[in-house]
Amino acid sequence: MNNLLEGLNENQLKAVMTNDRPLRIIAGAGSGKTKVITTKIAYLINDLKIPSWKILAVTFTNKAAKEMKDRVQKILSNNEDRLFISTFHSFCTRVLREDFISANLEKNFLIIDTNDQQQIIKKIIKELNLNQDQDNRKLQRFIISRISYWKNHLISPQEARDEVFDPNERNAVKVYRVYQETLLTNNQVDFDDLQVKVYQMFNNNPEVLEKWRSRFEYVMVDEFQDTNELQFDLIKFLTKNKNNLTVVGDPDQTIYSWRGAQVNIILNFEKSYKNALTVVLDRNYRSTQQILDLANSFISHNKNREEKNIYTDNTNGEIVEVKEVATRYMEAKSVGAEIQELIKSKKYNYNDIFVLYRMNAWSQEFEKVFANLKIPFQLIGGIKFRERKVIKDAMAFLKVIAVKDNLSMERILHLTPKVGEVTIEKIISLANEHHLNILDLIINEDQSLINSITKNLDKLRTVLIEALKLYKLNSSLEELLKFVLVESGYENKVLLLDDDKDDIKNIYAFYDQLNKFDLDFNSETFGEENKLLAFLQEEALLSEEEDDLQPNKVTLLTIHAAKGLESKVVFIAGLNRDVFPSKLSMFTIAQLEEERRALYVALTRAKEKLYISYVKGEFSYISQGELGPSKFIGELNKNLYSLETNIFVHGDGVITSNKTIVSSRFENFNKNDSSKDYQKGDMVSHMIFGDGVVVKIVDQQLQIAFNNPKFGVMLIASSNPVLKKK
Repeated sequence: MNNLLEGLNENQLKAVMTNDRPLRIIAGAGSGKTKVITTKIAYLINDLKIPSWKILAVTFTNKAAKEMKDRVQKILSNNEDRLFISTFHSFCTRVLREDFISANLEKNFLIIDTNDQQQIIKKIIKELNLNQDQDNRKLQRFIISRISYWKNHLISPQEARDEVFDPNERNAVKVYRVYQETLLTNNQVDFDDLQVKVYQMFNNNPEVLEKWRSRFEYVMVDEFQDTNELQFDLIKFLTKNKNNLTVVGDPDQTIYSWRGAQVNIILNFEKSYKNALTVVLDRNYRSTQQILDLANSFISHNKNREEKNIYTDNTNGEIVEVKEVATRYMEAKSVGAEIQELIKSKKYNYNDIFVLYRMNAWSQEFEKVFANLKIPFQLIGGIKFRERKVIKDAMAFLKVIAVKDNLSMERILHLTPKVGEVTIEKIISLANEHHLNILDLIINEDQSLINSITKNLDKLRTVLIEALKLYKLNSSLEELLKFVLVESGYENKVLLLDDDKDDIKNIYAFYDQLNKFDLDFNSETFGEENKLLAFLQEEALLSEEEDDLQPNKVTLLTIHAAKGLESKVVFIAGLNRDVFPSKLSMFTIAQLEEERRALYVALTRAKEKLYISYVKGEFSYISQGELGPSKFIGELNKNLYSLETNIFVHGDGVITSNKTIVSSRFENFNKNDSSKDYQKGDMVSHMIFGDGVVVKIVDQQLQIAFNNPKFGVMLIASSNPVLKKK
């Protein structure tokens, strides 16, 4: 442990060892945030002797939670498996599984995923006859968005009805009411409900709240800049009148307001916790100083932020390149040609390269050009494994067996030979008439009811009855699903129809996944004894996770999808007016600042080389006219990049252009000696922060008091190229 602490810089060490008051860690891009969090958890366990299960650490993706847990276990070297590191949704699920009665739920409630939610909403729209003269998918998205908003603002269907006047919103309220009744009837909850029901339970039941408050001696929140008010309220419930809280995040990377994230939550943290301390992690371990200079200068245009200057010891980088091209096709061609040169240099592989853009539609030209140039690439945002039809079908069988889910049973009926749409409607009506779910109707000992509609369910009935026996015995998931898919004839049907064998491979891959879950299953970890219920819970919580990156391919992805990732080479494409920032973001200063933060995130993904491009002159329906440079191009410091214009990529791949390095500041950059002869009392000038005086020297870091009170005293590397003696 002591050796590990010695590897931390001064601010990281302070962040790890401050545990007697609420702590806000402002973690700049690439500043070793995960290292600090995981080291702090290990420090709490190893040095402060806090039991691992008494520490709650929450983050926003299962992938991040798993990485944190793996790194803590590696640090402690003791195979600690009782770490409570999870997402907000997983934590709330654990609370509801344990205290379901206080949340007015039945024990084996089902968490529906996004696809289930869409199907339910689609059905309700049809029942209420609301889809006249409207795009049904667009209407679904609007209604789902409004329901999520109302839930996260704790607005019931009745309250929503009283506050809306717009006809579309009135329709959304009607769907909201029926949707909530449907979930209640079927013992289901959606993603928003997980957090809302825990909030309501904590707010209305002091005994339950006190149980969970006393369970945790320390609470940590990762990616705190992405929290919404509801999530922050949950944290405040757990830490009220305590000093046991650390939050970690970067206000300059708040780019998810459309999910409810509010930058002011992290900015105003010290108003909620009066005795809080703030530690800024401003030393970057990812990017070159040239990249950071451009990013620091650019984000300073935002006013609603925490001032900080990210620096690095890595000063041997190259100047950022900005390229102006005539068409979107030529933009993709020039990026493709540059990638080919990078690969020829033997310094980079394809998987060292990201191409980022603000909107998914911008990828089209890159996909076509890269295919023609035979540049291997992956497009993040394609069909995910769990979204494939055969996996959805398999999941339907599992949901029916575990929780008698009607929506899944309808899906299975659609897969059953000689059972058509009319028959299914009759089955649903009969089940409703007798107050049964569809599964109980089908497997009922008295077959006269179901036989009055169809006699084509005998085989399915037998399979489901036997599968329920396996479920009650808590059999292995692989055994259970294989039995169902083989005996029902589903697997054989797939084999007959699957010409390219992709579907059957996906089923086999699913068997592998279930087998792994069987081997790794631990009832204490999931708070659930039954394997199948635990698996369905885990799958629902994973349903919106990001795609995994594949080996040795250029990655095409949106800036929002790239958050948390990094790459040696980054191309930022489409920095155009009305594209980035988007036209819709120009209405308010807050929206514009979020777009600026998005570009800051993109800039700081690059480790070694950064390219930015925009189109000038081509007509676009996006801007209803000729494309031109984004206002953000004008906000980039002209002294910190080179500019190429009139770019043309010839048939042989040769690029011709006019190239201008606006500043010669980098000509002798690599000759810059990081051990400049600074002394205490020296007057200095900083390109961004202005004039100041050196008040202290710590190794190669200068503590400088700037004349501008807005910046105050800051710690800056003596090798920083934007700093000079006066």
